[in-house]
Amino acid sequence: MTKSKIAQPIDAELAVAASTPSHPLVGAHREHGAASQHRALRSLVLSISDEPTQTRRPPRAPAAIPVADDRRRLERDLHDGVQNELVALIVTLALAREDPETPPPLVETLAGLEARAQAALDSVRNIVSGIYPPLLADFGLADALRAQAARAAVDVRLIGSAPRGTEAAEEAVYFACSEAVQNAAKHAGRGTRVALRLHYDRGSLAVCVADDGRGFDPAHTPRGAGLQNIRDRIEDLGGTFNLASRPGHGSALTISLPWPPPADRRR
Repeated sequence: MTKSKIAQPIDAELAVAASTPSHPLVGAHREHGAASQHRALRSLVLSISDEPTQTRRPPRAPAAIPVADDRRRLERDLHDGVQNELVALIVTLALAREDPETPPPLVETLAGLEARAQAALDSVRNIVSGIYPPLLADFGLADALRAQAARAAVDVRLIGSAPRGTEAAEEAVYFACSEAVQNAAKHAGRGTRVALRLHYDRGSLAVCVADDGRGFDPAHTPRGAGLQNIRDRIEDLGGTFNLASRPGHGSALTISLPWPPPADRRR
């Protein structure tokens, strides 16, 4: 519907209201009020008519992954706080367990508590490593992905390499590949093999994570929050993100994004 067709009923209705007889003083006030209402309502209607009729994408929710400074702060707090407290607890339990005056029944209890504290310490260390992998910071994307491939629950083969990029770009690609490999391990089926390819060319990086698993139907499979967060980060960096799959034919995640040199990287 055009602006003129939308505005005509409004113009007509306000014109009738403005021409209704009344006391001269009251009529002048009403005419002024009607004219103001006319302008405001007509402006509102015309501004609404400028809106496109198709459904717009809802506003993007804030990324679930913290920004770099927040991640570093969390990593530091876990390392300097929780990790150190657990190490102190383990040492105290070990000393008590090895004390000759400790009764034998209590030694067994202390050994069990020591083992549980060590397991908690290992979990915290894994969390700290996942927040910002040291290999990624020190040696770059290819080495960090190679280490991740060695730890994966499925067979992962890394093909190609990439020069150092900006911190934001390296983090976005690393976590995208991590998510794809974890999804393959959880959903693709036993014996699945994953090929992770990196290809750098003149300032841009192309990434493909493909598996030969059972695949899925994208039209009937909801996207998880993890993949949506990764998509948002890649697109915020000016890149593209695509996930393709077909039942019985595996899945493939492809990413392409600008890969500027790490001139602003903080060592």
